[in-house]
Amino acid sequence: MMALEDAMRAACAEVGVAAPKRIPTPGRMTRTDTLGKNGKSDAVVLVFDDERGGMVWNHQTAKSARFSVNGAGDVNRDPEADRRAKEREAREEHERRIVRGVCSEIVRACQIDKHPYLDRKGFPDEPGLVIDNPQIHFPAGRFGEMLAAAMPKSDGPFLIVPGRVGGEINTVQFITPDGEKRNILRGAMSGASHRIATGRDTWVCEGIATALSVRAALRLLGASVTVLSAFSASNVGQVAAALPGARIAADHDPIPKDDPFQGMGAGEFYARRSTRKWVVPPGFGDFNDMHQREGLRAVALHLREAIG
Repeated sequence: MMALEDAMRAACAEVGVAAPKRIPTPGRMTRTDTLGKNGKSDAVVLVFDDERGGMVWNHQTAKSARFSVNGAGDVNRDPEADRRAKEREAREEHERRIVRGVCSEIVRACQIDKHPYLDRKGFPDEPGLVIDNPQIHFPAGRFGEMLAAAMPKSDGPFLIVPGRVGGEINTVQFITPDGEKRNILRGAMSGASHRIATGRDTWVCEGIATALSVRAALRLLGASVTVLSAFSASNVGQVAAALPGARIAADHDPIPKDDPFQGMGAGEFYARRSTRKWVVPPGFGDFNDMHQREGLRAVALHLREAIG
């Protein structure tokens, strides 16, 4: 039999969630962070009332996992606790369906315009999807208030990065002029990406600024590329793994103190796990950081030397 805390931590690691420092109060949804960027309070841990197991939800990626002191398939757990967990899952799936419609409305309402965040990242003339007040597309009532509360605090305008799976918009990322990023609450990020270029070879990156720098560097080399922004390190690996021949331009992340990534940063860990070819910048940060520190030519040469 596993200790409850050990089972909880294993489930959290499985779905990319920072485990709470102590066992949460049974029956109470406890907020915690994801291990991806901009994942503050974007995950929930629930310990069942019988204290024999629970659930973990990563709202950034829409992944979830059960945990139990008896391991997978615990048949001794309180059926009432299981019923309540299934009700919560059904409610959140209903909310995700609402959010998909909200995301589509927001994208349709955007203007194609320049944005201060892209200017700060070295792309002053890059057009993006820009909106002043996305909250007007939220539903009335408590759920709409929850969506508004989960947004970054800013007067706007917001840069919108849509995440699509099979052509359908499943999520959007809000980016403020100062660079704060949040994915819409209940958006289904898992497997979603935003394409900024279409060509022969496919590269998958994390943030939109990184994708723009990688696109510019590869064009400097004369390469024909499809470039995708996939929002988080774990999702970069998932998106790339589903695309034969894809390459990953991962972020060079430091190793977290609790070392959930086996001595690696998140970007390298998920890139390796994808089994695709991958490369990180020589110093900490992403390829946009390298672009701004050393210039676009340095990025281009590093990509060429690392991948060929």
